[in-house]
Amino acid sequence: MKHFLPVVLPIALIGSLGHGLASEVDMSKVTCKDIGAMSASKAVAVAMWMNGYVHGKQGNPKVDGDQAEANAAKVAAYCRKNAHATLATAVEALANQQ
Repeated sequence: MKHFLPVVLPIALIGSLGHGLASEVDMSKVTCKDIGAMSASKAVAVAMWMNGYVHGKQGNPKVDGDQAEANAAKVAAYCRKNAHATLATAVEALANQQ
């Protein structure tokens, strides 16, 4: 879990379609499909939250922008294949591959 994929703004690449999420969200239940259906600005907010959460769990206040962008591309690819997976599951699955 040490390399739990720092996810940053580029997760917005997952999509920026139609409707978004409610203003209050249970982050443990957000799916890849939900991310793909939200506006770019909401996807960015989710990415920032996820990044802070992951780094907080690691006790690491630093972010490597290049690595975060590469990891976000991996999350986006995973989500395209697994639309009903939760975002947390996607991040964890990719972290376990490293």
